[in-house]
Amino acid sequence: MLRLLVSLYIVVFASIIAINLGSETIWRNWVEQAPDDLRHATAVAKQYKQALNYIKEDEFASFLTAQPQLTVFPYEDVAWLPEQLTALRQGEIITSFDDTGNAQLLFMANNGTSVVQLGPFAPAKSARVKQYTIKFLSYSVLALLLVIWLRPLWIDLVQLKRTSEKLASGSLDLTTTRSRFSAIYTLTQQIESMALKTASLMSNQKQLVNAVSHELRTPLARLKFALAMLAPKAPEQVAAMEEDVIEMEVLIDEMLSYARLEFANQQLHMQQCDLAPLILDQLDKLARTTNKQLITSIANELPVHCDPHQLTRVIQNLLQNADKYGQSTIRITLSKQQNMAVFSVEDDGSGIPESKREQVFQPFSRLDKSRNKETGGFGLGLAIVSKILSWHSTSCLIDDSELGGARFTLRLPLVP
Repeated sequence: MLRLLVSLYIVVFASIIAINLGSETIWRNWVEQAPDDLRHATAVAKQYKQALNYIKEDEFASFLTAQPQLTVFPYEDVAWLPEQLTALRQGEIITSFDDTGNAQLLFMANNGTSVVQLGPFAPAKSARVKQYTIKFLSYSVLALLLVIWLRPLWIDLVQLKRTSEKLASGSLDLTTTRSRFSAIYTLTQQIESMALKTASLMSNQKQLVNAVSHELRTPLARLKFALAMLAPKAPEQVAAMEEDVIEMEVLIDEMLSYARLEFANQQLHMQQCDLAPLILDQLDKLARTTNKQLITSIANELPVHCDPHQLTRVIQNLLQNADKYGQSTIRITLSKQQNMAVFSVEDDGSGIPESKREQVFQPFSRLDKSRNKETGGFGLGLAIVSKILSWHSTSCLIDDSELGGARFTLRLPLVP
């Protein structure tokens, strides 16, 4: 950050000094040195004044007659300001303006008894346009210098954005390109190093998932085969061991299923689909396996933009969760609220305390004794729900149900 501040200070400071010096040079050579009628007339008036000093009195009148641009009058005919009269007596050329803004050049002649007038001349053109032009050019140069300074910084920020997007999507193909002239070169170097380490960890995790999938299933299969061979000799002990093996298989399947979700969002197939058929299909499956009362209110023609396969997993997990922890009744509702499709699942179980509602979406989360091994599950169902819904830019909310248990609600925007 110190490098960023120092470089910005140096660029701005040096730019302002260079622009000020350049503006002053342009002003002196383009504006102040530009010729105009009044400046030229002042030089001519000085020549006339010098010439009149060498003319004799008897030639004075004839000289003025030959110079129609000069007018002579006694200085007493004008009510001079004190400073004007003082300047005239000191031999200076003064400038006076009439009611129309025309300039007149005046100086003493004929031994100080007369005043010679040269003019009138049109007023000098305003330099306002040139002034604003110089200001505009100065600010444009400053903006250009800042753009040149910001370009390497902008390139690095874009690169960091692309890197973070690739990591968020699970892509491990990271390419690092950065500018050494950037003010945040050190920061980008550290962030890219961290990104590469993160990508390496994700790659190792993916390899671990594949290894677990292949290496653990093989000994479990052999163990099941051995237990089947021993069943006639010790049926009770073998039955208990088979339950443990089955539990291990289910745990491995759920762990692998959750681990694969870290990479599954790369293969999302987003499309427009109606929620009602997805929910009704899962309700038919649940009705064949549960003895609980199902209360349904499903609205039709609610199209949303989603991955049907992944959203079906969300619906399935929520229904299975309500079936596990409900006592006798499950209520499923799909409705339209403004421009949103609202799906909710309620049960009449023990509910979830408000302080622990965020915790249930964490992997392997188990809240109390009622959610033990006998109820089934390993605390990954709602974690999978949370992960899939995050890909759809939404989340699942938990509150109290009128049935006495918990109510899980998710909202998805309707397709116009």
